[in-house]
Amino acid sequence: MAVVLAIPAIRHWRERPPAPVSPAQPLRSTWNAPGDLVAGAGAEYSFGLTLAADGRQLAYPAAKAGVVALWLHDLSSGATRALPGTDAPAMPFWAPDLTRIGFFAGGKIRSIDLASGTTSDLADAPAGRGAAWNHAGDLVFAPSPNGALMRRDASGSIAAFTTLEQGEASHTWPSFLPNGRQVIFLVTSSQPSRSGIWIASLDNPSARRRLFGADAQAIVPASQDPGPTTQDRKPVSPQDPRPKTQDLTILYLNDLALMAQPLDANTLEPTGRAAVVGLQAGRGPIGQIFATASEDVLIYGAPGTSLRELRWLTRDGTPAGSASEPLDAWDLRIAPDGKRIVVTEIDRQLRTLDVFVRTGSQPAPLRLSLSTDVDESGVWSPDGLRIAWAGQRRKVMLRGAGAVLPEQTIATFDSPVQVWDWSRDGRALLVGLKSGDTGEDLWIQPPVEGAAARPYATATFDQVYGAFSPDGRSIAYASNESGQFDVYVDSFPKPGTRVRVTTAGGTEPRWSNDGRELYFRRGSAIHAVTFANDRDITSIVQLFDLKETIRSFDASRDGRFLVNVAAASQPVSPPTIVFNWRTLTTSAETQKH
Repeated sequence: MAVVLAIPAIRHWRERPPAPVSPAQPLRSTWNAPGDLVAGAGAEYSFGLTLAADGRQLAYPAAKAGVVALWLHDLSSGATRALPGTDAPAMPFWAPDLTRIGFFAGGKIRSIDLASGTTSDLADAPAGRGAAWNHAGDLVFAPSPNGALMRRDASGSIAAFTTLEQGEASHTWPSFLPNGRQVIFLVTSSQPSRSGIWIASLDNPSARRRLFGADAQAIVPASQDPGPTTQDRKPVSPQDPRPKTQDLTILYLNDLALMAQPLDANTLEPTGRAAVVGLQAGRGPIGQIFATASEDVLIYGAPGTSLRELRWLTRDGTPAGSASEPLDAWDLRIAPDGKRIVVTEIDRQLRTLDVFVRTGSQPAPLRLSLSTDVDESGVWSPDGLRIAWAGQRRKVMLRGAGAVLPEQTIATFDSPVQVWDWSRDGRALLVGLKSGDTGEDLWIQPPVEGAAARPYATATFDQVYGAFSPDGRSIAYASNESGQFDVYVDSFPKPGTRVRVTTAGGTEPRWSNDGRELYFRRGSAIHAVTFANDRDITSIVQLFDLKETIRSFDASRDGRFLVNVAAASQPVSPPTIVFNWRTLTTSAETQKH
């Protein structure tokens, strides 16, 4: 009997336990927008990527042929598609059930149903600063940069969620914890002890408390787990009796390091040491960090990726002068004398979007706009003495080009406005007005305070980048009525003899000084259309192709071109994507012990 029992005992003694399964290791790569898309929604929202809770779908605003829409990218298959009805979006965010995507556009928070493709308005947000949904359908959002948070419940009722305390300037960039009942947000205050990341409960928002100090947004990794209580959690497996606990983590920025700070699941207090999960991470000018995360995927953008330079070129694309210093520039227009330019750029001290005048003889630009809100799209009067621009998103402003006299408000609108051009006779401004019913339309605004604007081109599609012909008899503009943006020319002052100029896409039309040519941009190339008379096209030729993204361009009266491209010394770094990023926090915890 002893011998019989000894045989299995010896065999068991010789067996080795199975080797432990190695945890998944983090994998790093870069993410690039596919094709000719340029990710971002303008100067304030140059990142804009947002991961779904499954970590396999990525939504982001991107420009194609100069027009921004919302795009959906499947990280598993690589498929990318535009989402209809999402013109000029910014700051997208997912519904936890992945059925909808919310975004800011036209002074409102809107959402698109991914199954039906229908869009709807959720709330007013003149200058939004972030929003978040929970599983119950509550929406917490910041409608402006200088106010508190608002809450829209599942029934559509909207009310204040937080209130500003003494010394606080704003509550922005909300994000739900996985249980859907607590919200973290950024508090900006003149008192350092009040600035930072705070947490508030939907059930008792007045009992909010400060988690830690920070000067930019913090985010919570998106999760498909609705956040059950500890008692509801199930074991990981029959072999592992420990309850499954969801790691509560907040991502924030410490200088250029992206940090992951764990929270205690019961007290919701910071616990343990924050771990570095990304280096050389950036932030935007309005307090948002360039990062988005799910439970296993992290994507973050690098700082300083928006610096551009302004290059003078000849008709064949060869340099026609030295490039400007690196700057964060957007739209631009050349003065009638060809020596000055008006540029929309980020003020380096205030970090606001403003209108500047630059000349080759002065080392520093002259700031024209004075508000701390968004000022953009400046155009020159025909004599070069004044500049009109879109101020605070809804005003048409006017000021002398020398910035001596105060700025003047010409008109105020209920919807966002752009200033596209100023007629050669000085009597009309061509402006763009955003309408929820007809898209973006073209209106004529006299450059006189109190004068009423009148519509020029309104339709259910968008008409953008309008430009008066030198003789004042025509207007060129881009329209997406064919499903893509193409260039059209119509008569002025009364439309009705419209001609489609391009069929393969085009935007940003600019007239030559004599009106015989019309220049336009298609991707990274500049083309020229030659007219025999007002409507007969004799040729369309490509002048040059820079093989890089042109953010904006203009043509001077002497035939030169000025283009806004990435600074040669500041190459654009694509965002970094990290799979299994949570193992970085596990490694940090192991090293601590």
